[in-house]
Amino acid sequence: MKSVKTFFWGSAVVGIAAAAVMGGLYLEKNTRIIDIYITGNHFTEDESVINAIDSPIGLLADSLDYSKYYESIRALPYVDDVHIRMNFRGILTFNITEITPLALLTHGSDRIYVGEGGIKLPVKTEKTVDVPILYGFSVNPVADTLNSEAFKQTEKFLKAARDSEFGWITISEVAWNDREGVVALSFENGVKLIFGENDFEEKINHWQAFYSQVVSRQGITSFDEIDLRFSNQIVTRKP
Repeated sequence: MKSVKTFFWGSAVVGIAAAAVMGGLYLEKNTRIIDIYITGNHFTEDESVINAIDSPIGLLADSLDYSKYYESIRALPYVDDVHIRMNFRGILTFNITEITPLALLTHGSDRIYVGEGGIKLPVKTEKTVDVPILYGFSVNPVADTLNSEAFKQTEKFLKAARDSEFGWITISEVAWNDREGVVALSFENGVKLIFGENDFEEKINHWQAFYSQVVSRQGITSFDEIDLRFSNQIVTRKP
């Protein structure tokens, strides 16, 4: 009796699954696209997405080339990924994942955001981001990504600082030089902070500890330079 029930329920589940598949195929063949929704986007305007694709409005769902939409939208600045779905009412949704700027790269009057992987992102004045200013790398050409070892070190530092709330709010400018590695200016009073290379999470923790234990008592104006490159000591230079 038990085996009969098991067979019955197994057959029912298979039947339901098959019906769902058939129903989905039927809907896809007979549903026309009546509207487009765009979600997850902040830097990427809806108009940019719509202009990047051939309008699917009025087309049957099974006639759409989803891979073409995917490639066209992925080519837009700030777009890291896009997921496309259609519901039974004929609404096509593009759910966009964007690249988040890590720093504002500047050289002279030229400015551009840079995200993870060294991807350069256009500045949109109406959508500014509170990130450190970055020096020491080329703004142009915009299409090129930053992939030097120097930038990879700087990117590691920026990500470590971002992941540390204290690091992010106390650093205003970041630069790279071959002699000292990653160098930053404190947001308060522009004190030079030398972080060097690698182990940035640990060095930012040292900076936080030094700030809470020493700077908070002596004041930030007591220092011109704080060198955090050494594991067992912090070297300072006073005015």
